[in-house]
Amino acid sequence: MTNSNPTWRRRDPAGAAAGLQPPALSSCATHHPDLKTPVCVSSCGNGGRWGLSLAALALSLSLGSSPLAAQYDKVAALGSDASLTPIGGPSGSPPVETTPYDLPDLRPTGILNDQLPKWIQFGTEERFRFEGYSGGSFNPASSDSYLLNRLRLGLIIKPVSWFRVVSQVQDARPFLQNPPFGPPNENKWNLKLAYAEFGDAEKGPISVRVGRQEIDYNNTIIANSEWRNQGRSYDAVVANLHLNRYRLGIFAASVVNPLDDEFINHHAAGNDIYGIYGGIDRVIPHSAIEPFVLWRVAPSVSVETTTTKTAKGKLSEEAYGVRLRGKEISNFDYRAEAIGETGSAGTNPINAWATTDGVGYKIAAAPWKPRLFAGFDYASGDKNPTDRTHNTFDTMYPTAHDRFGISDQFGWQNIVAGRGGVTIEPHKRWTITGQYLDLWLASATDAVYNTSGSAIVRDATGKSGKHIGEEFDAYAWYEVNREVHIGAGIGHLMPGEFLAKTTKGGSYTYPYFTVEFLDGKRVH
Repeated sequence: MTNSNPTWRRRDPAGAAAGLQPPALSSCATHHPDLKTPVCVSSCGNGGRWGLSLAALALSLSLGSSPLAAQYDKVAALGSDASLTPIGGPSGSPPVETTPYDLPDLRPTGILNDQLPKWIQFGTEERFRFEGYSGGSFNPASSDSYLLNRLRLGLIIKPVSWFRVVSQVQDARPFLQNPPFGPPNENKWNLKLAYAEFGDAEKGPISVRVGRQEIDYNNTIIANSEWRNQGRSYDAVVANLHLNRYRLGIFAASVVNPLDDEFINHHAAGNDIYGIYGGIDRVIPHSAIEPFVLWRVAPSVSVETTTTKTAKGKLSEEAYGVRLRGKEISNFDYRAEAIGETGSAGTNPINAWATTDGVGYKIAAAPWKPRLFAGFDYASGDKNPTDRTHNTFDTMYPTAHDRFGISDQFGWQNIVAGRGGVTIEPHKRWTITGQYLDLWLASATDAVYNTSGSAIVRDATGKSGKHIGEEFDAYAWYEVNREVHIGAGIGHLMPGEFLAKTTKGGSYTYPYFTVEFLDGKRVH
């Protein structure tokens, strides 16, 4: 659920459409976009509360009355997963480039950092976005438009080369939006990051990071979700090993449950994810292969029964995957990924799988350097809701913006999708992308799901067909200078047979305009 006005909360205000049934791994009627268990299950242990409280106190004392801080520097973003694995165009942020900017830097925080000792750095992130929608929940009468603002202030203290402490606070607010309010659009003054890191992940062979942090190994299943106004954080212990062309990440994490009335939000007890994520560079020229294993557990999820009613049970789900990605191969770039899921949801065995594959080609010698791209996605669905076997793929914690178009209506579950498009560069640091997507159900008897994993609508009889719809998108980014970036776009989704029969059949349109200011040292 990366679009900041998601179906789970406001685009489906009725909460149930004809034939709506909960997904097998959905846990309760009250959903948070990142939680697969009820929002009411909250709180860390006392140790977690004390640790985060001390980190927040240290941040407050360090910042004092002058709110400066850090989030993101485009040079540092060269290592982000989203920048390395394009399947479409650069929808969530400008592409990483090395060409000069039209205007000089605007870096008040950077200038301050130049005057400070090297062991302390501040930075600032400010993002403003106008967005709206018409046809919410595919109802022609449902529409809204509003402003979103996100301010992040952080601090890095690095007294020695092998140790640093990082803190960041965030204030995310909507303006002129129809109620209800709350996450993901509204999350006032909360602790976004608070961790200590031993070792240097970029220069040394090993680093260990403990505390509240971001995790960004794979944008399809375990990553951040920066397009939404609040973003995503994890309470985690992460170890990263790097030796020559070999990389390995080992982590234990719980996603933070943002609540609007708390400065220190907490994760849901027992809702955890563990993982091992590997990487080997240059097995194939200009490519990397990344095998990984994830294990997600939750204390209570919905499970299938032999009737249409659901029961509750514990979740123990393993995901085994491999991703192959490459770029700059005679102007080609590509990605191929496959994931299989096993385990159990209560007494139900899990048997699901998914793949995402994409290829791009840049005509570097042509005017405006067009990059043509195409992609294919598949995620399994459940053919029989009463056979007590769970076959719907679980997308876990992805970066979901533009997963299936920039309208962000659908998630990587029970879906078959094809995509094609082109990105052009009319001027340095200015890109324009147009794309088309065709969306289908993998199983006609399963639901179509939103990006947070909740069912939007389902026809258990399978008589409403498989065609979800078609989407046309256009969007652009222009980097004024290193710190200021401007973006705009519009996505238009036309319902197919399935949505026409199970909803009111309205087309959905999502326009946006955004300006972001990123100054100082990146906190990540």
